[in-house]
Amino acid sequence: MKLRNIIFSIVTLTIAASCDETKVEAQKKELPTLPLAILCAEQADFRIKLVTPSEPDKSKSVLWSYPAMNQEQLTYRPTDAKRVKLNEEVFILAAYHGRVRLIRYSDKKLIKDYSSYGSCHSAELLPDGQIVSVSSNHGKLRLHRSSDTFVDYDLPYAHGATWDKKRQCLWALGDLLYQFNYKEGNLTLNKKFKLPLSPTGHDLFPLRKEAKLLVTNNEGLFLFDIEKQEFKTLSLLKNIKSASQHSDESIWISESKRIEGASDWQSDSIIRLIKDDDETRHTIDGARFYKARWWQEVDFSY
Repeated sequence: MKLRNIIFSIVTLTIAASCDETKVEAQKKELPTLPLAILCAEQADFRIKLVTPSEPDKSKSVLWSYPAMNQEQLTYRPTDAKRVKLNEEVFILAAYHGRVRLIRYSDKKLIKDYSSYGSCHSAELLPDGQIVSVSSNHGKLRLHRSSDTFVDYDLPYAHGATWDKKRQCLWALGDLLYQFNYKEGNLTLNKKFKLPLSPTGHDLFPLRKEAKLLVTNNEGLFLFDIEKQEFKTLSLLKNIKSASQHSDESIWISESKRIEGASDWQSDSIIRLIKDDDETRHTIDGARFYKARWWQEVDFSY
C-alpha cells in the first residue's frame, strides 16, 4: 500500500510539472514573432499602441492597442508604456495622468488598476508584483501595494523608474539619480548621484545587455555606467522625452517636435542618434505620443 502511494505521488508530481511546463510554453506561443515595433504612449487618442514603422499601409501599422481600436478610448492621458514580465508572462505597464495599469499582453485583460497623482510620468514593476509610480509636479515616488494601499516617498521632479534585477534595487530619476534598496516590500534610499548640467531628470531606461542606464534631462542624453558610477554624454539635444536601444545597438530618442495643433511635448517620430549629418527617423502619421521605445525584452529588469 505504501509503495502504491509513493508511485501515485511521483506520477502526480510528474504530471503537475508537465502541466506547468505546458502552461509556460503556451504563454510563450501567445506572443507572436513581431517585426521591429515601437511601443507608444499615444496621446492622439489616449491609447497604448504597438506599431510597426515598416508597414506602408497605415491602417495595418497598429499591431496591438489598449483599449482596442474598435473600443472607446480612455479618459486618462497616457505618459509611458513598458513591456514587463511577471512569472514568465508578458504585460504592458501603462502610466497615465492619474492612473497606473497593468495589462496582460495576450488578451488585454486589465490585471491591476491603481490611482496615481495627476502628474504621473512613469511606472515600474517590482519582482513581487508591486508597482511604483513617479509623479513630477507632486515630487513623489509611490509604492502601490494594492488599489487602496500605498506608501509615498519624497522625490523632487520625479520622472523615471527602472528595476535592476542583478543588484536587486530600484533606480529612480528626478532632480538626481536615486538608488533604492528594496527588501521585504519596502524601499530605502541607498545612494544618489548628481545629474550632468541640470537637475531635471526625465527618462530612465536600461541598455539591452550592458549595466548602463539611458538618462535624459532638459539638457541632453547621458549614459550612466552603474559599475563606474559615472555619466557619459551621448547627445546635447535638448528636451528628449524618451530613449531606448535598437537591436543593432543604435540609440533612438523621441523629442518634442513642433507639430501644428499638437502640444509642445508631443511627437510623431523616433530618431536615431548618429554622428554624421544624415538623419534616420521613423514617423507615425498622425501620432502625438509622449514616450515611445523599441519593443524589446528588458533582461536588465525582468
